[in-house]
Amino acid sequence: MKRRSLFANRSPAVSVEDAYRILDALGPMPAAALAAMIDYGLSDDEIGRYYDLPHDMITTLREDWGIDVSP
Repeated sequence: MKRRSLFANRSPAVSVEDAYRILDALGPMPAAALAAMIDYGLSDDEIGRYYDLPHDMITTLREDWGIDVSP
């Protein structure tokens, strides 16, 4: 996972409502939870189904947080 500043000047990946939804689903450390699911070999579609979140939201988060998908 790439280290990124939380305060960099860039547009947010998700809305405030979606941020609460993500925290509710992925817990207090959402980037670590998402990275773990990727490490388990799950695709964005599978992770989305597991957490009941849209797969495009998972893709956006993964890309924004710099989580690489390794085979």
